[in-house]
Amino acid sequence: GRAHSGKSDKVVFGVFNHYYKITDCMLQTWQKILQRLPKAELLFKSQVFASLSAVETAYWRLQKMGFDMGRVYFEPADNKYMERYLAVDIALDTYPYPGGGTTCDALYMGVPVISLYGQRRGSRFGLDFLKTVGLEELAVDSVQAYIERAVDLAEDKTLLDALHDNIRTMMQHSSLMNTKAYMEELEKAYRQIYAERL
Repeated sequence: GRAHSGKSDKVVFGVFNHYYKITDCMLQTWQKILQRLPKAELLFKSQVFASLSAVETAYWRLQKMGFDMGRVYFEPADNKYMERYLAVDIALDTYPYPGGGTTCDALYMGVPVISLYGQRRGSRFGLDFLKTVGLEELAVDSVQAYIERAVDLAEDKTLLDALHDNIRTMMQHSSLMNTKAYMEELEKAYRQIYAERL
């Protein structure tokens, strides 16, 4: 079952993307979401947090920005990685390097993902995935819209519960579950990004 019951005000946001993808601008965006939702928590799960010094560095980085550190958690990725999505109500995607696998994992586990996209092809994975599943309204093109979408969804328990119950089915009926075609698309996209960066 999910972390929250319909009665709880507590909402857990999850960021399972690689920590090195997280810009200060993204952190400030997430901080504004937490400021709007005094009972919300933020869970970071990434391989890098297997190292205590990485946890300390991240802790100080967020504390210096003014985060309420009583509501922020850092965990290493482990073999219970997929199960941890059950503790998450809403996943927050990174920008300008969005998650690929992490977004698919979240959706597969029934967790809605808020994604920000720009003009660059490489920043639009989240939009593409969400569109394919039928959730393109969770992909937005401005920081302000990202904050509003996250806060609105966190405050709409009925919609959140409905999404948790239905996203996996929506995903299974979408072309995202056509793994071979999906992997080919993803590889093509990564090759394109790599070419753009050279």
